[in-house]
Amino acid sequence: MAKNTSNKKGQGSPSAAVKAVTAPVRTSFIASGFWKRHWIPVLLIVLSSVGLYQASGRYGYILDDEMVIWKNAYVQEGLSGIGKIFGSDSFMGYFQRKEGLYKLEGGRYRPLSLVTFAVEVELFGKERAAAEAEQKMADPRKGIVYRGRGIPEISHWINIFLYGLNGVLLYAILLAMFPMANHNWWWSIPMVGSLLFMVHPLHTECVANIKGRDEIMALMGSLGALYLAMRYFDTRKSYWMWLSSAVFLLGLLSKENTLTFLAVIPLTIWLFGRVSFGQVILGVWPLFLSAFVFILIRYNALGYMLDHGKGTPDLMNDSFLGMNLGERTATIFLTLLWYLKLLIYPISLTHDYYPYHVPKVNWTDWRALFSLILYAGTITWSVMAIRRRSIMAYAILYFVITLSIVSNLLVSVGSFMNERFAYMPSVGFCLLAAWLLVEKVPALLKNPSFRYAGIVVFLPFAVFLSWRTVNRIPAWENAFALNRSAVIASPNSARAQSFYSTAIYEERYLKAQTNEEKMQWVDTMEVHVKRALEIYPQYGSAWVMYANVAAARFELDKNVSTLLNQWTYALNNAAYVNLLRSNIDAYVKYLAKSSSNAPLINEFAYKTGYELYFKKLKDNKSAQQFLEYAVLTQQLDPATRIALAEVYEASGMTNKAIELRQSTNK
Repeated sequence: MAKNTSNKKGQGSPSAAVKAVTAPVRTSFIASGFWKRHWIPVLLIVLSSVGLYQASGRYGYILDDEMVIWKNAYVQEGLSGIGKIFGSDSFMGYFQRKEGLYKLEGGRYRPLSLVTFAVEVELFGKERAAAEAEQKMADPRKGIVYRGRGIPEISHWINIFLYGLNGVLLYAILLAMFPMANHNWWWSIPMVGSLLFMVHPLHTECVANIKGRDEIMALMGSLGALYLAMRYFDTRKSYWMWLSSAVFLLGLLSKENTLTFLAVIPLTIWLFGRVSFGQVILGVWPLFLSAFVFILIRYNALGYMLDHGKGTPDLMNDSFLGMNLGERTATIFLTLLWYLKLLIYPISLTHDYYPYHVPKVNWTDWRALFSLILYAGTITWSVMAIRRRSIMAYAILYFVITLSIVSNLLVSVGSFMNERFAYMPSVGFCLLAAWLLVEKVPALLKNPSFRYAGIVVFLPFAVFLSWRTVNRIPAWENAFALNRSAVIASPNSARAQSFYSTAIYEERYLKAQTNEEKMQWVDTMEVHVKRALEIYPQYGSAWVMYANVAAARFELDKNVSTLLNQWTYALNNAAYVNLLRSNIDAYVKYLAKSSSNAPLINEFAYKTGYELYFKKLKDNKSAQQFLEYAVLTQQLDPATRIALAEVYEASGMTNKAIELRQSTNK
């Protein structure tokens, strides 16, 4: 039976009862004096970012940096290009035409990081960046690295600073969720969770690759919106919520996965603020307004929501191409299991999870089944346990919610998986690990003397993660280092094998001083490009590299027959033969000038021009161009002459056909 408490002050009157019902629930997320009381952990977090990633501050541009910075025309315009950046797909400045964007499913709209790059170009090297880009394209043998008083170092250091700021913001939020009343700051959930986040090697792609800034800024906008929402529920002053929605919009303009915080923020406020669900929704509704505004802006810029309806089937832009529903879903759940493995044991890291580093599996594979059972079980348990305000359930739900948008279950992201996709979800893993080590281990041991027992696990794990981070960062120094590490970690990736061959060509073969050294690199390139074609025989870029390797070998051994045979083989087997044309055209015109090459050129022209383009591909224009290579030799043989005349007739060039048949070799 409940005790009678009506004699207590203020509780017996009707007015007090009314106030108890109508007064909003007050929370106390944010304590005053943060910077004064926590400057030491803040300093340690920032120093961890600088200490771990300072080496990357000397690196140049790499990988997709060309698409978002030094080959992005809108970014290279500096401040004057900002309007174009906001008004179009993020890769439009690179492709310069919409047809190029059709290769990518779903579109890319992440203008805010590109705006920061444009500002850097304007302030720190607009003219230099443009000049170096032109020089690189004009003479790749010079092997220019995009450094100097220019943009790369500055851009890298901005990434390092922003990463440190992410860590500080995460610490402040965890501190609001887990006040350190009974803990030293150095052994608390906020500090342990933040340090695990800072040292985790899965984040190296986001920090050491300048393009990864979109992930860093998206998490900053998401956590910033959560922090400001906490301030609102502390004070009930509406300007905090509107400020939260503005920061949330900035996160959305950085990357679309910020949308997942529409679920994370209400869940966090409800769980840790002890605020009713109804009050939470009433408080955070401006966030949904920001999401709606973002969708309108994105639609206006792209012209569609998720499907432009003009995609070109390509395995490198749609890793699930050719899979049935069972294979697709099983492979997706395999990747979801890999994310967990990499968070716990990140020993084999790569930037390349393209076909078929991740194998195509079906539901007979035990790993896919185990992953399905694991995720289904933990999600079901978490949904039930969250009602009891379980910290473990919250961490699991945070991880699943933020991973969902890049999981390929809801929308296709173009590749099987990527380590950068784990950047935002990893917060949930770090929180869960910190809670288990700081709170759960001592509780299970049931002995106050073992209050710091979790340190025995934390220290070696943190050292291991730091070691992996330090060892992983040098892979991002240049294309050669990155792709060399990829073929070691991803030997079954066609993309990794082909890209490594290209990196060898640009960074080693072209810079080699002796023919012997060059021949060694040619042999190595050939091994990797052939491996790429074994994995994916229709890989257009690999066939281009195959043709380039053949040309590189010819430059050393001068064997015309081998060169033309390899090119004939490539043209007959490549899925997109026109990709091979540019280099072949220049070489054959050069070779045709020597009379000793005439029989080989005639044979090559006949096989490619007549048999391939005319008979097989029904491409009269290309057939004519290839057959006319033989004309350049001035020694047109009878078979090639008849073939060219037939092509002229089919193209409506009757007079030329008659003239050719009547003429004789000079």
